[in-house]
Amino acid sequence: MRRAVAVATAVVALLAVAATASADIPPTPGGSVLGRNLPLVAFGSISPPVHLFGDPITVKVAVVADRKYVAPGNVRVLVHFAPYKPVAPPTVTRSSSGRFLQQTWTWTLTCLTVQCLPQSRTSQFSQVFFFHPAHIEYVSPQGAVRYALNARFQRVEALSQLSPNEIHAISIHTLLWGDQITPVSRPTYRVAPGLVFWIAAALAIVLGAAGLALATRWALQFRPSRSAESMRPSSSLERALTLFFWARAHDDETLQRKALERVADELPFDVHELSETARALAWSPEAPDTEDVEEISQAAGISRHNGEPDL
Repeated sequence: MRRAVAVATAVVALLAVAATASADIPPTPGGSVLGRNLPLVAFGSISPPVHLFGDPITVKVAVVADRKYVAPGNVRVLVHFAPYKPVAPPTVTRSSSGRFLQQTWTWTLTCLTVQCLPQSRTSQFSQVFFFHPAHIEYVSPQGAVRYALNARFQRVEALSQLSPNEIHAISIHTLLWGDQITPVSRPTYRVAPGLVFWIAAALAIVLGAAGLALATRWALQFRPSRSAESMRPSSSLERALTLFFWARAHDDETLQRKALERVADELPFDVHELSETARALAWSPEAPDTEDVEEISQAAGISRHNGEPDL
């Protein structure tokens, strides 16, 4: 009921304001489709005029004009909504029918400051605001104001769900708690926290062990093999015998004879007969026999039959 009365009062006030403000507008010489020879009229509205604290409200300014005398681009609107603030720039819509033209500016406002709360400790749990009238100007193409008018708004009433005592406590930075406070329910979990902890710990141990094993395996590939560590360097006699067997495997007779000549030179002095035998095999008319060379190798205490040189 209060809202209906407020809206009806606002409409009557807007019509009266429009009539009063239009008196300063020069009449159109050829008559206007708006009546009373007026080139344009303006109206303001607020929806809802009564709201709860923090709820957004919608403010509209509608300008109805005669297209014969008013260019849409030359109309501008100036507004001031303190302590409310717009959440975004206004939207502008236009509609026309014949010579009728209507432009509507729409704002969405909110007020989240203590200024919009009731300031008294009475039983009246509301705060009433009166916005400044919207100022509409019609300018010439050069930017000069040709004429202007105002559009008034109905009052805005902000309701609060807080009691006067709670509002006063907030204003002096204290907080009053009543005895009837709903206890916070005990938290519930899909999986018990203790079980999650032990599962996470087990996964961490498994992943850590896997990472350590991979790192160890990667590091071992750079470790020298045991055979390489225990391998002793071969002697000149061993290398000469290995060269002979390699040349024998590749049918290189010349290299075989040179290898036997080297074997003869490398044999120790206490095995002079082996040295002479190796030298004789090296310069024999026929190709050296593998069995004879193996006998020399065994007599010298060397056994190499891999057929690959170790130079």
